[in-house]
Amino acid sequence: MPNDFPDYLDVDYTDGEGENPEDYPSLEDKIEKAIDVTRKGLEEYENPAVMWTGGKDSTLTLYFIKEVAERYDLEVPPAVFIDHYQHFQEIHDFVEHWADEWDLEVIYARNEDVGGYVDEHGLEPGDDIEIGALSEHNQHHVRDLLEYEDDTFPFLLDTYVGNHLLKTVALNDALEEYDVDGVISGVRWDEQEARADETFFSPRHDPEIYPPHDRIQPILHFDEPAVWDAFWYFVVPDTVEDYP
Repeated sequence: MPNDFPDYLDVDYTDGEGENPEDYPSLEDKIEKAIDVTRKGLEEYENPAVMWTGGKDSTLTLYFIKEVAERYDLEVPPAVFIDHYQHFQEIHDFVEHWADEWDLEVIYARNEDVGGYVDEHGLEPGDDIEIGALSEHNQHHVRDLLEYEDDTFPFLLDTYVGNHLLKTVALNDALEEYDVDGVISGVRWDEQEARADETFFSPRHDPEIYPPHDRIQPILHFDEPAVWDAFWYFVVPDTVEDYP
């Protein structure tokens, strides 16, 4: 990442402050704003990447990126897929199929230290992982950052330690490795209370917590019905009809 990040950016970190989905009453209003945010993100950031889970929100965001990139002659950034070792095989198949169809570069963000332990011991979700058997990097996160004192933690995503190691650490390590300065994400205001105050360009600049970067959030102002409307109108004809 360039040393002058974020000084080279011309983005408004207050864009969307105090707003909610009702401020964009029609689907056309929402799409117009999504296009504007997406274009700004692709133009301003030197090494952007898009989060892709294979779900409807991130796939819709990826669709907007593809369309905006084609319309304005911009590069489609790589997609980051967090592989937490607990996906259904169908998710992997979907991501691999459409990455090939859409000519996408996919970065698989994995905590390979934890994954190696899981494979070596043949663990199933819920089984215990010994913290002392993990790398210094992972032990630092568990002991020093999370201040977790037990000797083991369950191999589960809905736990404090499991979610942090399998998703947060995996993502942060990938952002650092690929020098990503802008993460294009499909989060929305209406998903949970913690996201209600997010803005379209949201800074994550504290190096003590994560590799400094910004979150670019093109569908932040969509609500659940609007996501489904847009997904079925735009994405489904490109995917489901021809999906084997």
